[in-house]
Parts: sequence; structure tokens; C-alpha cells
Amino acid sequence: MRTFRLYDNDGNRYNLTSKDHLFFYAVDGLGFKQNAEFQRIVDRYALLDSHIAQGKVSGTIKFWQPQAELQYFNFAQFCQNQPITMDYNNNYGTYSRKGIITEIKRGDGDGNELQIEIEFTALTPWFKEVIEYNPGTESGGKVYNYSYDYQYLKGGKNTITIESDSYQSSPVKLVIIGPAINPAWRHYLNDELVTTGKINGIIGPDNRLIIDTTTIPYKIIQIDALGQLVSDMYQQSDFSTYRFVRFGHGRNTVTFTADESNVLNVGVEAQIEYATI
Repeated sequence: MRTFRLYDNDGNRYNLTSKDHLFFYAVDGLGFKQNAEFQRIVDRYALLDSHIAQGKVSGTIKFWQPQAELQYFNFAQFCQNQPITMDYNNNYGTYSRKGIITEIKRGDGDGNELQIEIEFTALTPWFKEVIEYNPGTESGGKVYNYSYDYQYLKGGKNTITIESDSYQSSPVKLVIIGPAINPAWRHYLNDELVTTGKINGIIGPDNRLIIDTTTIPYKIIQIDALGQLVSDMYQQSDFSTYRFVRFGHGRNTVTFTADESNVLNVGVEAQIEYATI
């Protein structure tokens, strides 16, 4: 059975398909619209630009059981802690998108039953999260699924490979855990080199260098083991390289190197994006 869940900005979860006291139904907006610009040449057309339009998901939530209005009030408060992540789970996996609740329509309830309509405006396309870490041990890398369970995979030293079944360009976060001196990375798509990057600097022990295209704007930062910002490393990056990585359709391999280090502790957190699910 399909399920919908919301997560607020603090990671608190709200199940929209619990059935015991509320249910989200009559859902619309799981497809997509392609915005395109054309140039007409006689009776033929040349495609000049094309991109997926910003998505919206709408539907109806019915609250019932005693204190339905209180349940609604708590839900409305939850929706104010934005941005919100919406999870959609079907027989093929869990897909997510970030956004904000832009509208809630409600009428008067009778105390034990209340029906509302909501509109979720997306900040991202739908994506599937794939997280892999390679600590540089003989066991290979840890691979995390969405619930952050993990298993060990056999992998090459300082290398992580992720397969993408999507034809969308997908953002990723590269992670290099210190110590590391002048770390560099190379991204190959189906064995063809497409992106390189490098930082001229030192990543302290247990600190993390983050190269991130899952955020706007993109960023290159160093954080400590608790996730606190140590420094913005963008100005120390090698501007002769592109630096920022996005995955394409097929086999995506990222290799990492650093001066005076044979083995690195590295990770890739990919958000494989889809036009529709």
C-alpha cells in the first residue's frame, strides 16, 4: 500500500496515512510538466530550452475520532516548521521531495470529524536517496539506505560507485573525512571523466570536507565531527577545475586522492532525481 509522510525542518515525522485517525487521499501532482521553448523554422521546430516545471502536490486530509479539531491544529502547527520533506512510499521504494505547505483550506468540523485540503509546493524534484561510505578498510564501504541501516560492500580503495537509473541530472554531496592534505576528486560517468575538483588546504582530523550540489547555492565547506562549520573552503578550491558533481544516467564513479595519504575515509550522498514517480 502506498504511504505518505511529512518531515518538518527538525526531522519530526507526521504520518498522513495512519488510518486510525487521519488519511490523505484524492492526491494530485505526482506527474510532471515540462516547460519548453522552441524556435519555429517553416513548419518544423527547434528545441531551444527545456526544464521540469516546479511541482505541486495537493490532496484531501480527513481527520476523525475524538478531538479531530485538535489533531488538525497540531498538524497545522507542524506544517509551519518549514521546509517540509514529503516521502512517498510505494511497492518500488521510497521517494522524497522538499517543499513548503503553501495552502490549507478548511471548513467547520463537528468536533469528531474534519476535512481539509492542502497544497505542497516543491522546492526539488522527487528523489531517491543513496548513501555510500568507504572508510578505506579491507571490508569496503558502508552503504546506507533511507532508514540509515547499512551493510558493508566490497569496493576499491578511495572509490565509490553508484548506479543511477534516472535520466535527470542528480545532485550529490561528496564527503572527505580528515585528516587530508590538498584533497582532490574525479567523477566518471560510464568510465568517461566528466568532472574534477581539488582543495588547496588541510582538513583536520575527524573534520569533514563537504562538496555539495544538493543545496542552493552549491557549497564547499569544512565541518567538525558535530556538524559545526569550521570554514568555507570555496576560495581555497582549484578554480581551474569545475569542482561540483552531479550524477548522470548509468554508472557514476568518484575517486578521491590527497597528498601524503594512500587511504582516505570518503562518502557520497546522492539524491537520484526523477521527473515523476
